[in-house]
Amino acid sequence: MPGKYIERSLIDFQKSFSDNESCAQHLVEQRWPDGFICPRCGHQEAWYLSKRRLFDCRSCRHQTSITAGTIFHKTRVPLLKWYWLIYHMAMDKVGVSVFEMQRLLGIGCYKTAWLMAHKVRKAMATRDERYSLAGLVEMDESFFGPAGTKRGRGSERKSVVLCAVSIYRNYKGEEKPGFAHMRIVNDASAETIEDFLERLGCGKKTQEGKQLLETIRSDGWRSYGRAAKDKNLSHCRIVLRDPKAAGRLMPWIHRIIANTKNVIRGAHRGVSEKHLQSYLSEIAYRFNRRFWEKELFDRLIHACVSSETITYEQLVHPNKNLTKLRS
Repeated sequence: MPGKYIERSLIDFQKSFSDNESCAQHLVEQRWPDGFICPRCGHQEAWYLSKRRLFDCRSCRHQTSITAGTIFHKTRVPLLKWYWLIYHMAMDKVGVSVFEMQRLLGIGCYKTAWLMAHKVRKAMATRDERYSLAGLVEMDESFFGPAGTKRGRGSERKSVVLCAVSIYRNYKGEEKPGFAHMRIVNDASAETIEDFLERLGCGKKTQEGKQLLETIRSDGWRSYGRAAKDKNLSHCRIVLRDPKAAGRLMPWIHRIIANTKNVIRGAHRGVSEKHLQSYLSEIAYRFNRRFWEKELFDRLIHACVSSETITYEQLVHPNKNLTKLRS
């Protein structure tokens, strides 16, 4: 279980985290909310070596760094700068520019700031992989890529992104968006959509034995109908004779797609196909926690201490690392 999530305004954040030691203490509280437990022997008593930020187990004398096994593993950047970056990535709805954060935080190398931001995005993606969508899910595919290229289905130079958002009704009976997921895929075929549905939790059941994901709502593209049939789901088909009506007939999925494109074009000035998924995961992560806006920083810190790090080599040569794993 995580430590207590605290609501923090910018002023509260500045007061709570004024130096590296206050950040280190908070990191320990989020990682071990019930007190330190030695990963080697399970003993709960240890000396804390503050200068080295290590726990020295009193039983087996195994030393554990407070950053080991987290995205901060072996970092040379002060924790205070990490905390400032994470605060902005959590709280800024339109995303943050790495160039701007490099300048504000006094990080000498752009590559370092870029890698830090991607480590945080990796933690966001890992955290959201634990969640499933339920009930009615609105789905559509979108296309991300260079401006001026062919739009819509059939575009060759753009990345295909499958998008989904769960829909619920509030106490007034109005439809509202729940959680969202976005993933880059090779195409919008029925097989690809079925795989995406499985990632969303299709097939999982509630404690009462009811299927978690029940219905998908789409624009009628035949692949959605076939995927729904194969997965034993209801399919609500919305025929879009006029593309301009999409925002009215399927409002939430198109709003999420539009907001995502605005963020990518805005703060990030466009992103490469190689790293697009990381940015999609970041945007979905913030959207999925919009009801806990003031707790976003603490929630993201907990995600960062619950996720292993990613290296620069893994980021820039992802296919090379996959080859090594397969050989």
